[in-house]
Amino acid sequence: MGLTVEELDFEHFPGKNGFPGIPVKAWIRFLNCAELVDGEVYAWTAKAAEVTWKDGPVTYRTWVWSSAVTRREDLKRRTLGERADHDSNSQ
Repeated sequence: MGLTVEELDFEHFPGKNGFPGIPVKAWIRFLNCAELVDGEVYAWTAKAAEVTWKDGPVTYRTWVWSSAVTRREDLKRRTLGERADHDSNSQ
């Protein structure tokens, strides 16, 4: 269940596009549940993001509130030190 046109309010919150897509984890709401999915964001506003994700061979897109989206870190691009350094202030 994505956001409605009224909720998105493009007149006051214009959309922006970006390529390549930004890897994210996003909460997607369905009728009776919500699921955390790996997806990509190619469009967003100040308060929402359009998430693209796959379920098997099918690709879906839906708008969700920006608070339902977090950037996904690509662990392959990080060094061992960065992966192990959870809090550089702790000893």
